[in-house]
Amino acid sequence: MDLQELELIESSEGVAFAFKPETKTIAVKGKPAAVDRALDRIRGYRDEVAELLRARLAPEQEEIEREIGFEVPSLAVQRENYRAWFAARGAYFTPTEEELDRMFEAVDEGDEVLFDFAHSFTVRKPSGLLLSSA
Repeated sequence: MDLQELELIESSEGVAFAFKPETKTIAVKGKPAAVDRALDRIRGYRDEVAELLRARLAPEQEEIEREIGFEVPSLAVQRENYRAWFAARGAYFTPTEEELDRMFEAVDEGDEVLFDFAHSFTVRKPSGLLLSSA
């Protein structure tokens, strides 16, 4: 059995299959007769159906709210501004691409980058918190 067959059973019988990870069970929701027919159709394939439902189960992502200051340039612009800043100061100030990637890993969209010294900058979060990146 594959996912297409399972979805065909769901649509034709008017049921919804779900995998319940907390109890490791398959749940079937619908009218009693439709549920019985759907369960009959997956008889012998329950392990496969459980795997299909487990794969179909999207990991729940928590909702976040990110504040982005309208006066703060995008990360791409700030990265290019940092490149221009250290390029004007000489080779000692110039980080490698790996160092630059590692430094910008600590920066989220909406954060402001304040250039400090060679291979470091300060990150101002929208909350006003200042973090050093080196």
